[in-house]
Amino acid sequence: MRRRQAGFTLTELLVVVSIIGVLVTMAIVYMRPRVRPIDVATRVGDLVHEASRRAVALGPVRTDVVVARGLKGRTQIVAASSGTAVTFTLYRLVEGTGTGTYTWQLVENYKTDANVLPFQWAPNVGDSSMAGQTSNWDSFVSECRPDGTCDPRTLFFQAATAAPSYEQLGKLSIMPLGGAVTTRADWGY
Repeated sequence: MRRRQAGFTLTELLVVVSIIGVLVTMAIVYMRPRVRPIDVATRVGDLVHEASRRAVALGPVRTDVVVARGLKGRTQIVAASSGTAVTFTLYRLVEGTGTGTYTWQLVENYKTDANVLPFQWAPNVGDSSMAGQTSNWDSFVSECRPDGTCDPRTLFFQAATAAPSYEQLGKLSIMPLGGAVTTRADWGY
């Protein structure tokens, strides 16, 4: 009597290995985080919230420092471009011991992801058709004062690889009152 051997055939093993390979490839592609323009807008908005919060917590600026600066800002966010990326840096005002002396102390910074292009910004709140837009990120500054108000700005971001669409755009509006921000996954109001 002949005994039958238990096990899998080579064909069955190849099918199972192929299925596992396809599933692993799909898992890698779909689980890899993709930074979208709205994610960058939200992160910069978080930086503005922190600037406003710190400005209120640190209180009024000494009068002699206000006179020396000509501004009452307690914190500021400054942008600096390097290639296609922009780094947003939060600074806080540190008053010196001498009359009218002060320095800016680095608190935190955020560099935009390579998948997202900082497109333009405007010195007001509005949509993508508003006047005054510029792509010169090195001129971007927004200050927050001890009452929590911040300079109004609108920032536009878009995906680096695709034509603009709903998922490929992001907008951040910094409202003047209370440092409030709004983010949208498009460039409209």
